[in-house]
Amino acid sequence: MSALHLRCFLLHLLAFTVVFGACQAVAHETGEVKEAVHKPLRVLVYSDTGDYRHPEIPAINRWLVLEGDKQGMKIDVTEHHRDLKPEVLDRYDVLLLNNANGLSDVLPAASRKAVEQWFARGHGIVGLHAALVRQQEWPWLLDIGGCDFDSDSTFQNAKVIVDPTAKEHPSVKGYGPEFWYAADWSNHTRSVTGLPGVKVLLRVDESSYEPVREFFQKLGGKPMGKDHPIAWTTEKHGGRFFYTELGHDVRSLDTEFGRQHVFEGIRWAADADTRLLPRILMLGDSISMGYHQAVVSALEGEAVVVRPEENCEGTTKGVARIEKWLELEGGDFDVVHFNFGLHDLKRVQSDGQNSDNPSDPPQADLQTYARQLRRIVELILASGATPLFANTTPVPKGKVRPHRDTADVARYNEVARQIMQKHEIAIDDLYRFAVPQLADIQRPVNVHFTPEGSKALGDKVTESIRSALDERMHQTRKSANSSTGD
Repeated sequence: MSALHLRCFLLHLLAFTVVFGACQAVAHETGEVKEAVHKPLRVLVYSDTGDYRHPEIPAINRWLVLEGDKQGMKIDVTEHHRDLKPEVLDRYDVLLLNNANGLSDVLPAASRKAVEQWFARGHGIVGLHAALVRQQEWPWLLDIGGCDFDSDSTFQNAKVIVDPTAKEHPSVKGYGPEFWYAADWSNHTRSVTGLPGVKVLLRVDESSYEPVREFFQKLGGKPMGKDHPIAWTTEKHGGRFFYTELGHDVRSLDTEFGRQHVFEGIRWAADADTRLLPRILMLGDSISMGYHQAVVSALEGEAVVVRPEENCEGTTKGVARIEKWLELEGGDFDVVHFNFGLHDLKRVQSDGQNSDNPSDPPQADLQTYARQLRRIVELILASGATPLFANTTPVPKGKVRPHRDTADVARYNEVARQIMQKHEIAIDDLYRFAVPQLADIQRPVNVHFTPEGSKALGDKVTESIRSALDERMHQTRKSANSSTGD
């Protein structure tokens, strides 16, 4: 049985479900009972607003609950931030934002963080209409949504175009290549076409209606032009996000297409497979940044791979930032693949700036490197993740800038080896992997690697991560068997 299949089996075997006593009650007012079998899809609708409040929000909430019951879903409604906390969110598959705009004004930071962490564990968010209005103060939501609000139209009939690549998506299937539909159409601050993780489902033809109503014309509102997406999905940060411009009022939802579009969107967002994928955190310097994408591509569908956007540099920065990195995109990582050393051994001036002078000190001497690396290891272990250390790759001979002593690599790697051995942490030996083929994969007189070299390192790292996941699953199975007396 593969590591991934074993993970799925164990999670299904050990999981238990708690649900609220009444599907239409507000979440924090209901009791909990156990469900034995056939767990229905559970959706939490949040509809509080920090900006303009659409008058039909209550009617849409009612429609969602009643229609959801017909669709076999259990839907609860809330407008209280206390329901967006881990112990409540974990009871749901999907969080639906019913025109819930300006959320930074109504959700405290703790609630926003809880949503981010819940989403990162493989859950889904659905946004209706104004869910992407004035969300600039919540950068995470703005990132998965891809845009904010500029203006909108009146309720009008318009030509809707199904993106050819999305024609089989269940929320639009059977309605391509184009059809006419009536709704209030929003204009966004930018098109989401081509953004990472985004797949456009529907666009609207602005030549078929008046895209900016008079109120917004006076305020300088702008149409979007030929590329005007009105429904899309985003897969990033561990979860699934579905957005549609429909939902200004019930008229745009309570049709054959509207019901299919919204409830199939909910089902898509709730896809359980993503939450069973292991989560990998990659930490390292520019060498790691070079092979990161190869790892992401190789593990697509097997694991969620996360790394900071910044260069993690050496242990000095690592000690200062490790706790923040361990919380990226909700934290809860299975494996942390990390590397520190190449920046630690480089020469620096008294002000910390890079130096080409071999007489200047390293950024972190061996004693400092050991102390800081031990602290990083302790925090990774405390997070519950399996650490996997990648040792430092070779420094070629010649005038490498900033100055690095070729012989220092072995010294720093030996200190790291001793620390990892003490904690029984596996080492991804990139040094030994690179040395025999250095002339073919490393740039001349440069610590960095060619694109082909980075790909080769990425393949090696992928292999090591898979081994770490296999070992983690093996230990999980042993623990499960031990607890049941098998």
